[in-house]
Amino acid sequence: MFDVITVPIDESEYADKAIDIAIDLASKYNSKIAAVHVLDEGSLFSYDALEDEGDNLLSKITNKAKEYDIEVVEHLITGDALRDIEVIIRKTCADLVVLPAYGNHSFIRGVDKTNFIGSVAERLIKTSKVPVLLVK
Repeated sequence: MFDVITVPIDESEYADKAIDIAIDLASKYNSKIAAVHVLDEGSLFSYDALEDEGDNLLSKITNKAKEYDIEVVEHLITGDALRDIEVIIRKTCADLVVLPAYGNHSFIRGVDKTNFIGSVAERLIKTSKVPVLLVK
């Protein structure tokens, strides 16, 4: 049913939930996982530090998926997640996207997120040509 499940991740607790769900689905459907982390091209932080952080996040999903014999292809991309998410989905050949409903942005910490989704999630559910599973 799903050959490739794409999971865009950051360091948020919601990404951890999305990873668990993607692994569960990949196990059930014998799917591969395309794990994606986008390095913000506009960041003021050191690229090396961002790259190391991204590699660590991607290895987290790869190591977890290995426990279930699920193949993971890691994608560390420099860009803008909001602008580039549709291209990323197309390039990873996604049949399903498992996406945190919101990422780890400091401006939303402490806010009641019951009726809130992030900008990437909002764009994706409006424009995606493949199914999107939002994870809260």
